[in-house]
Amino acid sequence: RDFDWAQLLAFKKGWIWIALAAVAMTAAHGLRAWRWKLMLEASGEKAEGQAAFWALMVGYLANTALPRVGEIVRCTLLWRWRGVSVPVAFGSVVAERVVDLLLLAFLALTVVAVEGSTWLTLLGLRAWLPYLGAIALVGLLGLWAVWHFWLRHHQSKWIAALVEGFRSFGRVRPRSLAIFLSLGIWVGYWLAVVGVMVAYAGALSPAALLWSAWVLLVGSGVAMALPIPGGIGTFHAIGLLLLEHLGWEHAQAQLTVVAAHAMQTLLVIVLGAVGWVYGMALRLPQHQSSYPSETS
Repeated sequence: RDFDWAQLLAFKKGWIWIALAAVAMTAAHGLRAWRWKLMLEASGEKAEGQAAFWALMVGYLANTALPRVGEIVRCTLLWRWRGVSVPVAFGSVVAERVVDLLLLAFLALTVVAVEGSTWLTLLGLRAWLPYLGAIALVGLLGLWAVWHFWLRHHQSKWIAALVEGFRSFGRVRPRSLAIFLSLGIWVGYWLAVVGVMVAYAGALSPAALLWSAWVLLVGSGVAMALPIPGGIGTFHAIGLLLLEHLGWEHAQAQLTVVAAHAMQTLLVIVLGAVGWVYGMALRLPQHQSSYPSETS
C-alpha cells in the first residue's frame, strides 16, 4: 500500500547481490527437484533430473495464479514428458510437503527460542495454537483411520500408487542424502534472502543481517504455506511486521520485503516459462497423448 516502485532503483548498486540471490534460489529449486527425483526412483519410477526440475518450475508458475494447482500440474507434466505415474508422483509431492512443513515448524521454534512468544503474537498465532494443535491431532488420527480401515483394504491401483509415492521419502537411500537435500533447500532460500538484504541493507552488522534474513525466511515460509496465489499480500504483511519487530525502519523493511518477493516471483516466471518451452520442444510418445487411465 502506497509503495513507490521507483524505490527499487536503490538496488542498482547491489545488482550483483540480487543476481547471487537468484542463483541461490535456483540452486534450492534444483535441490528440491533432485530430492523429488530420488523419491520417485525409490517408488520404482524412472525419473530424470532435468524433466523433474522443469516440471517443478512450471508447477510453481501455476501456483502464482492458482495456489496448489501447481502440484497437480507438475505431476501431470512429468507423466506426459517421461511417463511417470501421476498418483505416485502426487503421493511423493504430498510427502515432501509434509517434510517441509515439519522443517518449517523446527525453524519457527528456533525463532521463538530467541525472540520469545512475542513472535507468535505478531503473527496472530498465539491464541490459535491450541486450536491448531487440536486440528493437527484430529487430522493425524483421521489419516490413520482412513489408512487402517479403508486404504489397506481398497484394491484401487491409483490408491496403492498414491500410498507408494507418499512412503517414498522414507525409502530414499542413503537417508543422509535425503536429509541433506531437505536442509539444503532451506539454506538456499536463506542465502537468497541474505543476498537481497546485502544488496540494500549492507550497513547492518553481519550477525543482525543473517538473523534478520533467518526470521524473514521463517515468516515467508508461513506466508507461502497459506493458500494465497504466490504469497502476494501475506508475504509482504508478515515480512514487514517481523522486520519492524527486529528494529528495522518501516521504509527499509518495506522495500526489502517487496524486493525479496519480487526477485523470487520474477525468477519463477522466467524459469517456469523456460520449463514450458522445454515441454513443448519434447517429442512425446504416442501412448502419452491422453490422460492416464486407472491401469496406466
